[in-house]
Amino acid sequence: MFNNKTYRPLRRYFIRLTIILCFSIALGNSYAQNNGLVAYYPFNGNANDESGNGNDGTVNGATLTTDRFGNENSAYSFDGVDDYIMVQDSPELQFGTNDFTIALWFL
Repeated sequence: MFNNKTYRPLRRYFIRLTIILCFSIALGNSYAQNNGLVAYYPFNGNANDESGNGNDGTVNGATLTTDRFGNENSAYSFDGVDDYIMVQDSPELQFGTNDFTIALWFL
């Protein structure tokens, strides 16, 4: 059914198709989806909101520590008793009955 002459162009086609698909997937997922984002706290040495909405936090007792990737001062450690980060009341943070998502990492 397939000989070397017919297989070679097919093989090149599939290699090219695979490369294009890999780049498409990588580039398609390389941007942050932030439609409707109201607060973003990467903890870059502080509790500032980097979404542009100004929902900055005030740290009370928690201490900066190394995050899960080994980046210094990029996470907070809480003692489990009275440490917290306070964010002032804001219209963007009034969730009401609308759908919302809160995402975080903890160890």
